[in-house]
Amino acid sequence: LKSYPHELSGGMRQRVMIAVALACSPQILIADEPTTALDVTIQAQIIELVKDLREQFGTAVIWITHDLGVVAGLADRVLVMYGGQIVEEAPVADLYARPQHPYTKGLLGSVPRLDQKGDDLVTIPGQPPSMFRVQTQCPFAPRCPYVFDRCREENPPLLPITPTQKAACWWDMEAGEARV
Repeated sequence: LKSYPHELSGGMRQRVMIAVALACSPQILIADEPTTALDVTIQAQIIELVKDLREQFGTAVIWITHDLGVVAGLADRVLVMYGGQIVEEAPVADLYARPQHPYTKGLLGSVPRLDQKGDDLVTIPGQPPSMFRVQTQCPFAPRCPYVFDRCREENPPLLPITPTQKAACWWDMEAGEARV
């Protein structure tokens, strides 16, 4: 209690921030990259702490992260964002089993897996879009392996794919063809 912030480890600083955030008994906790730059052991402790606090206080948690490995064990529902907009929304199990947007598929493909051998890290080629320009096309079009003319002409809305899953994509991932 008598330590200065710079004297605390990353994990201790995260715990302090979570305590401060929960001091007012919020209904929603927004955790923006709370496990970034933490080692795996501390990361697991922070995740368990947030899960326990969520159940104990009934607090909803919005977990903002690029780490889909963390999402799998933590979330009920996932929204994937790219270029400042939601490109996919689904229950966790559906998202991992059947990604409906090429960016989501690329993200899942880039997560290292212990059950598969391979030397190469899968990456998504290209650069993210500029956030200084309004997008008239699909923001993922320049990087998308399934891109076709409509993608370059019109930014897709979030379309219902199944009763529980939505994607902002003109390409039908399961049919392997353009949506009508």
